[in-house]
Amino acid sequence: MRIAAYIRVRRNSCTYPAGMGALLTELGDLLRTAREDKKLTVDEVSRSTRIKPQYLEALEHGDYGQIPGPAYITGFLRNYALAIGLHPDDAVQEYHSLRPTQTPTVRPATRVLASGHNREHRRRILWSLATLLLFLGGGFAVKQYSDTYAHQYSAPNITPPNLGVAQPPVQLPHTAPSVVHVTLRPVSPVWVWVTVDRIPKFHGVLRPGSARTRWVAHSSIYVVTMHGARVMVSVNGRRMGPMSRHAGLTVDVATPTGWQRVA
Repeated sequence: MRIAAYIRVRRNSCTYPAGMGALLTELGDLLRTAREDKKLTVDEVSRSTRIKPQYLEALEHGDYGQIPGPAYITGFLRNYALAIGLHPDDAVQEYHSLRPTQTPTVRPATRVLASGHNREHRRRILWSLATLLLFLGGGFAVKQYSDTYAHQYSAPNITPPNLGVAQPPVQLPHTAPSVVHVTLRPVSPVWVWVTVDRIPKFHGVLRPGSARTRWVAHSSIYVVTMHGARVMVSVNGRRMGPMSRHAGLTVDVATPTGWQRVA
């Protein structure tokens, strides 16, 4: 049975309150009347369509708010109309024609987009702050490290007056040159500290075959070690032998006038 024609007849013969609710109720009245014409109860239609009775009653009363959602409404209408001998497509079409069209609003979407933008903006700010703090912390750590080790390895002020009475210098033959050359030859790995003209030039471990073993100065070359027996010394080409015969702190100095023990 075509539904649209039936509803037009009912509208012309009956008076309903104004409003879409009344028109939707007409669709429900049509469903109920068609069911009663078939001599069917709500429970019987419920068993054949597997739709809960309360949903069928909601369709008949136009109370669509009791049904979970629009997809369920159209599905229930199709099955209900088919069960009672009505055209299912007409039932759905009539429902959509009577149902007021809801104009979508962009405000919720705008709020969602704005919220997402704000979250992204906050995330970028937090990452920027974290990166800045990381760079500041790294720079502070490097400065502390540099200050600590610069202080730790600062050149000692090693001079004969502040280390006690020095031994008589070993006089070098010929006229004293204007510069002094010192060559260190380690016989085994040994730690040394070399200061040239009061400027630290080397501190570390010398090994046999090391490339850096010769230094030149205008006034003085101080050599400090804890194992003098491991270091053979030459001054201006003259072999002076080991810095010391025993283990312990040894400080020697070479000047244009000779090589002497400081401590």
